[in-house]
Amino acid sequence: MRKLSRRSTTVVVTTVVALGAAGAAWAAWSLTGSGTAEAKAGSVVTLTVTSAGLVGGGLTPGNTTTVLLTVSNRNAFPVRVTNIDLTKLASSRAGCDAGANVEVVNDAPLPGKATVPAGSEDEPATAQIAWSGPLRMMADPADACQGAPFTFDVRLDAVSAAA
Repeated sequence: MRKLSRRSTTVVVTTVVALGAAGAAWAAWSLTGSGTAEAKAGSVVTLTVTSAGLVGGGLTPGNTTTVLLTVSNRNAFPVRVTNIDLTKLASSRAGCDAGANVEVVNDAPLPGKATVPAGSEDEPATAQIAWSGPLRMMADPADACQGAPFTFDVRLDAVSAAA
């Protein structure tokens, strides 16, 4: 068997060390991994109508009026109101039957700016929505309806307006 010279031994050792270092570097940069994770979606909080009213002179014979709604949002994302329904229209004034003297026009077009900003449980965000035309007084209402107070329930549908 032939004996290696000092120079041959140095070349062989250097080559082996270099290949080992290259292999270690490749192994250090080529990694994989796996595992499982879990996430839970939050829940939405119902919007609240904190006030509702009519503009200026209120209801007048033969005319529609604008309803002003103040809406409170406790969700952490903005919402866009997609539908508003007014129900249970009533008047406490004797002789003023709300159903016979005022019409609810729930299909009146929604306002373009019907978005309520994001809020929180501790600090709800509010927005005022001016809905034009959802109430119309008949052309010949009962005299008892002059200055009469009217009440109604408000129901909102909304979707996330998050970008």
